[in-house]
Amino acid sequence: MMKTKAAVLVFALILNSFPGCLLAQLIPGGKDYFIEAGDILNVKVFPAEEFSREVTVRPDGTIDVPLLGSVKVDGMRSAELESIMTAKFAKYVSDPRITINVRKFSSDTIAIIGESHGSGYFAYREGMKLLDLVAVAGGLADYPRADKVRIYRRVKDSEGKVKEEMIKANIAAVMEGRMEYNIPLVAGDIVYVPRAKLYKSGKWLTDNLVPWFTLITMGITLGLVARK
Repeated sequence: MMKTKAAVLVFALILNSFPGCLLAQLIPGGKDYFIEAGDILNVKVFPAEEFSREVTVRPDGTIDVPLLGSVKVDGMRSAELESIMTAKFAKYVSDPRITINVRKFSSDTIAIIGESHGSGYFAYREGMKLLDLVAVAGGLADYPRADKVRIYRRVKDSEGKVKEEMIKANIAAVMEGRMEYNIPLVAGDIVYVPRAKLYKSGKWLTDNLVPWFTLITMGITLGLVARK
């Protein structure tokens, strides 16, 4: 037991003595790793540590950073992203130094994008179904095409190769109580809820046209009253 502890301690000391560039090559997700959706980025900002954050790369390949807003990071190496963010932060912070550490997100996740109040990644639970995901995401947004939902799922074919398949889903039917449409989900699924065409949306007409018609009607009425 003592020998094992001693070996671990020696190994840790050896790792700490390695140059940073060499260590990055030994650790998966190091400097040569390309960032992708679902990764967690630990963003350190010096000397303005109040802007440091741990953020998850969203399904669209972006992250939210204080002062900078939405930043596209998908397909970048951490060193490349550090340079870009350093240049951006230089507009707000004197002589900034940015450090990006990348680690993989948990495989037990699921995502919803599009017309959802809470687009992004959520923890997957065994037995989770489509309606469960909509619930944890805070429901659908104002103009969803709920009958044209798509689920993107990675599966292995007969040869063991990973491929992506698309599954059609109908949340509108589920909302109407037709639970046979409440499709079971698996970890890694990405659910896309498209936006309805505005001219077909009764809510859009109510939200945007009815107030104008009301104002116009009131204006005409007030004008007629003033003339009298």
